[in-house]
Amino acid sequence: MSRLNQGWVSVFFTVLLTLFHNQAFGQVSNCYPRTGNTYIDVNLNFSITSNTTNISPGTVLTTELSDFIGLTCTFTGNSPTLNALYFSNTLPESTKALLLNSGVEIVQGNGVSSSTTPVTITDPNVPNMNLGYWNPREGLSTEDINIGLMYRFTVRKGANALKPFDTGRVQLGYHRDYLGNNIGAPIYVHIKGELTLLCPSPVVNVTASNGGSVGFGTVSPTIMNAGDVVNKNFNLNFAVSQDCETGLNVSVRFEPGNNTILDNKYLDMGNGLQTLLSNANGDINYNESYPAGSLLPGKPLDLPYTATLSKIPGSNVISGPFSKTIRVVVSY
Repeated sequence: MSRLNQGWVSVFFTVLLTLFHNQAFGQVSNCYPRTGNTYIDVNLNFSITSNTTNISPGTVLTTELSDFIGLTCTFTGNSPTLNALYFSNTLPESTKALLLNSGVEIVQGNGVSSSTTPVTITDPNVPNMNLGYWNPREGLSTEDINIGLMYRFTVRKGANALKPFDTGRVQLGYHRDYLGNNIGAPIYVHIKGELTLLCPSPVVNVTASNGGSVGFGTVSPTIMNAGDVVNKNFNLNFAVSQDCETGLNVSVRFEPGNNTILDNKYLDMGNGLQTLLSNANGDINYNESYPAGSLLPGKPLDLPYTATLSKIPGSNVISGPFSKTIRVVVSY
């Protein structure tokens, strides 16, 4: 019975020592910079200036080769598997979602060796990139090896519609050994896509209700002299052509021409009456631009206004027909 117990104890310790031996030597360590920086910064910027509906998924939008950095590391593994070097992706899920929703996917490849399988960093699960390994020579258990790191990034059109975006500077990942130990040399990326005024013919079509006429009808001088007012509503409609993909930011300005304006906002009708224009935000001053909003294809803007007719203080309302013409100016 005593000999049997000793035999089990001997085998148990033998297994532990074997596992510990493999783990201790399965690593890359003592890495220090040899050439370049201690990290890689990548800026991926592109601008779309043509109609994005003609850009099919998979189309390359831009490609960029990162800076080169060199490391010297001590390899102590006893097999190629244990001496393998990897790049591990840690791109935040929020950044992936932003890129995919903005209509792009990004591929990372090894800029030093074509034997490394590229990865799509916007995929839900990104495998580690196997960058190579040190194969120990017979009788050699450790060696300092120089490593060159450089990557090629390719931005391609994804499945969704292209939109402008900016990720800011985020960490893409780090380099590690077979056991998952971080050996440094992190990669940071800043990816920005711009869609610049994709509007070949930036023309805004403007129409007004009632053919552009605001009719107050028949008003009584007696009633108007007594302080009565007349309100009439009208609308301005703005539309842009379908090929104006990014749309336009529109502002509206009312110009009185040669007409007399009182206190910057009352149009003198020439008969003792004045007209004030207003919208939901308040009174409107003549010759002043007001933001109307973003005008997109298939989504016209319909802006309501009110014209208020009242007596000019201290004047006497005169009978007879009256009319004035003002101009609507659209800026974008």
